[in-house]
Amino acid sequence: MSVDERHDNEALAPIGLVPAPAIEAAPAAEPVPAPPASSEPAAPPEPAPAPPVDLAPSVAARPAASPSAPRPAPPTPPARQDRRGPRPELVEAKEPVFRQSGAYRLRMDPRDLAKLRELPGSRDKTDRELGEQFFDAQAARLVESIAGDVPADAEIRVVVDPYSRQAFLAVGRTIRGIVSF
Repeated sequence: MSVDERHDNEALAPIGLVPAPAIEAAPAAEPVPAPPASSEPAAPPEPAPAPPVDLAPSVAARPAASPSAPRPAPPTPPARQDRRGPRPELVEAKEPVFRQSGAYRLRMDPRDLAKLRELPGSRDKTDRELGEQFFDAQAARLVESIAGDVPADAEIRVVVDPYSRQAFLAVGRTIRGIVSF
């Protein structure tokens, strides 16, 4: 090991970058077999095994990297092939629930559906199931309360307050009716 290599190893030792010592290739120690004494043609001798190759270059053989020289980009990994298919949807899709009742279309938005979780009997049900169940029980009463005030074929937004147990019926930004349940 030269003085320069030893100096480089001492400098790299604290950060764990000391290269593995190079393995010196030993000459082949196998004796060459003697040719057979018979009259048969001799088989060609087997070739000697190749000496081991040092794949890790020594520190002295590497060019010195200047601090301003740009580092080469790491190679990009090959594209991963997804053989399993699409991932399952673990989160319930947040969509409003609609119900056509009489001449009106009732709509309950996802944030209003989430408020139904505060009502008794909501355990183990999705927001959509709770909205459908609420409309099954209350749609007739909701439509009856706004029948004379709101024109036919209007879309009515239903906002639920589970603590006061009231449903607010809105057309646009205006509340047109309140129903206790």
